Amino acid sequence: MQLQTIRHGKSLKGKRVLLRIDANVPVKKGEVLEGSFGKVARAAVDIEWLCQHGAKVIILSHLGRPGGRRISAYSLAPIAKRLESLLHLPVPLSRDIVGSKAQRMAENLEDGQMIMLENLRFEKGEEENQKSFAIALSRLGELYINDAFADCHRAHASIDAITEELPSYAGPLLVQEVRLLDQIRKKPSTPFVLVLGGKKMETKIPLLQHFLPLAEVVLLGGALAHPFLFAKGFSIGSSLYDPHEVPLAKKFLKEFAHKLILPLDVGVTKSLRSRSKMRIISLADIQKNDVIVDIGTKTLDLYRSFFQKAKTIVWNGPFGYCERADFCSGTHMLAKAIATRTGKAKTIIGGGDTLPSIESAGVANQFTLLSTGGGAMLAFLSGETLPGIEALQKN
Repeated sequence: MQLQTIRHGKSLKGKRVLLRIDANVPVKKGEVLEGSFGKVARAAVDIEWLCQHGAKVIILSHLGRPGGRRISAYSLAPIAKRLESLLHLPVPLSRDIVGSKAQRMAENLEDGQMIMLENLRFEKGEEENQKSFAIALSRLGELYINDAFADCHRAHASIDAITEELPSYAGPLLVQEVRLLDQIRKKPSTPFVLVLGGKKMETKIPLLQHFLPLAEVVLLGGALAHPFLFAKGFSIGSSLYDPHEVPLAKKFLKEFAHKLILPLDVGVTKSLRSRSKMRIISLADIQKNDVIVDIGTKTLDLYRSFFQKAKTIVWNGPFGYCERADFCSGTHMLAKAIATRTGKAKTIIGGGDTLPSIESAGVANQFTLLSTGGGAMLAFLSGETLPGIEALQKN
């Protein structure tokens, strides 16, 4: 898949560049909660490159779901502060997203300087993909770069409509992700092991349908495994699951029983409160009030055995209730096991809930690709057309 890129920096000097990044990261009490391999940290590398080549950078992003309203909790001020700490350069935040004040800030930039626009989703035109909003944004710059793979599955104005208004290019992060994921989507090296956790089966259905015929095995964990365990007649106690997903789980099990691998043992607790303890038990011993919060040691050993000969491993979604560190040990051990295969296999990790767990496991730099995308990664691998990618190809 070919995407037009800016191959050298000579043509950037003095140009106002609209750079779309994905800074939709956890923020708590005004502080960005991400490590050195997080989305903002990786975007900072590309921003620095643009500034070093004399571009005047106008940074675009969104945060959360403010629904077209100005809600202070979703301000990008903490993101600008985080970028300042990474770049050691001022990153002024324009409270106005479009209009004369934002225009003046953009036009007053000197070579190598930058500003950040406030949360794009404060404007209804962003999520509605309004041409008028895209035109207003485009007036701030002279060319556009999309380096937000994680948002490319959304037809929003700063991802889609804006490409009709300015010369548009793919950023290096986006290009790297698309290149590697396209290889996996079309022809993964075999044996291919798909590892799926997290909460929502509905987001994983297209991926299962696409890859079940191709994969040697699909290893299931997290809340995603619960409807499958229920479908096989196991009690899951008081664990989270959607009863409407059970018929589909039964269908998948009927067609691909030999490929869908479920946990042998699990970590359970009586409560998700901080003082509650976890115990590892077999599936047969799950009691009515138990909540599954992790995978057990036998499951880990089984899953590790499938990695030993794998040439491609794709993982999306944590295997425990990682909101608590003591319920995330299985996910950490899984991450370390997959990391040891990098080099011998292509190892692709993605998902917004997965990345913090990978960083806390200390192996974030040990994979072929640590994707910034959750929904975008799932959609792309499932064979769907991503509006952001399609828009760049048309341009």
